[in-house]
Amino acid sequence: MAPSSEVGLLVTGFVGIVVVVLLITTRLKVHPFLALVIGALGIGLVAGEKPAAVVQSVTSGAGGTLGQTGLILVLGAILGTVLAESGAIRRLATVLTRGRSLRTVPWMVSLLAFVVALPLFFEVALAVLLPLLFSIAREVETTMLDSEGRDAKGRRTSPYLLVGVPALGTVASIHALVPPHPGPTAAATALHTEVGTVIGYGLPVAVITMVVSGQFLAGPIARRVFPVPPPRLVEQFTLKADDRTPPGIALSVIPVVLPLILVVGQSVVTVAHLTGGWASALGFVGQPVVALLIAVILAVIGLGWARGVSGQQLKGQVDDSIAAIAPILLIIGGGGALSGVMLDSGIGKAIAHLTHGLGVSPLILAWVIAALIRLAVGSATVAIITASGIVAPMVPETPGLHPALVVLALGCGSIIFPHINNAASWQVKESFGMSLTDMFKSFTVIETTVSLLGFGCVLAISALA
Repeated sequence: MAPSSEVGLLVTGFVGIVVVVLLITTRLKVHPFLALVIGALGIGLVAGEKPAAVVQSVTSGAGGTLGQTGLILVLGAILGTVLAESGAIRRLATVLTRGRSLRTVPWMVSLLAFVVALPLFFEVALAVLLPLLFSIAREVETTMLDSEGRDAKGRRTSPYLLVGVPALGTVASIHALVPPHPGPTAAATALHTEVGTVIGYGLPVAVITMVVSGQFLAGPIARRVFPVPPPRLVEQFTLKADDRTPPGIALSVIPVVLPLILVVGQSVVTVAHLTGGWASALGFVGQPVVALLIAVILAVIGLGWARGVSGQQLKGQVDDSIAAIAPILLIIGGGGALSGVMLDSGIGKAIAHLTHGLGVSPLILAWVIAALIRLAVGSATVAIITASGIVAPMVPETPGLHPALVVLALGCGSIIFPHINNAASWQVKESFGMSLTDMFKSFTVIETTVSLLGFGCVLAISALA
């Protein structure tokens, strides 16, 4: 039986989240950023934090989230805008969709997202993918759907979700199950298992979940949810190559691929514990912020100055890209504030204590604890790292249970049911111009499918091992 104080924390967290949802969705129509900050402050105070501590939780939660993703999102937006203005993205989208059909485009997007997601965190991967997704969606809209947005069978279809769903399913699968992503990597360390073994088990499971969540859900979701992405953001990414001849495919691809190569190189250096001057240099340029900055500089030089674009025009492109991404950054920061309060107020620990003495298999317990912490604090990385510390002592006492499978169970639980305290949910919602309801019908369904199906695969592997 949980102590009454812990029950009170759980009730406070639940009621606080409900209040935030009502502020956003009822007639009040409070801006999500304000609703999230109000909810975070209210939850912290009711949970018993001192006022100064609540403010610190809000500011550190928002600052920590933006510190991790804000620079990367801005640099990704700038890169996407320069690529779009030069015609490079349109060239890529045309090449990627040439000869494709509505059946094959989602497969092509999954493959593209798989390559991008391997070295990058969820928010970072989405920032890199977004310009390509919007441009491919525009090509689908203009070449594969009629003037009313219907396919050959007369079904109304959202081009943005037809390409967005497989991308989101793929990125979510890789993020939760495959090192060197921070969650599964940290859990492998906590459970004293080799990262390579986790990759060996996790990669096939991730392929299964990305295919099911991406390919099988793309059509049904795209025919039921019709978001309207912010026009200003779409224009930044899909508009308007000027009258110049579009750049060649090599010049168009290099700024997209180079950051991925650098980040993969940095991951290899870290995982292999390589040392030396070249390893240090690669470790520096492979940091996502630095890698994206290098790509932006190359794009400005190769796709801008070298093609006759003036410095003033390029400055205007950068200004426009930052203005377009600013509302999304605010809302992501608000989600981080709520997550910080939920964590600092003790709600995450209350969930852990509630589930610690249930006496079930560490495999099931890992999924349950990670899922509950995820629901409370929003962060998949926090959920998997916190839960791994709870279940780690139980694993050696369970004969025949491979710790790598426990890592995967933790990863699956850590992405269950993303909602309003999850920063990625707001990034997806605002980037695609969804209502809160549409976000639940699409992104929440996608990640929950990955979570449940992935855990089913883990149980099957455990039974056969």
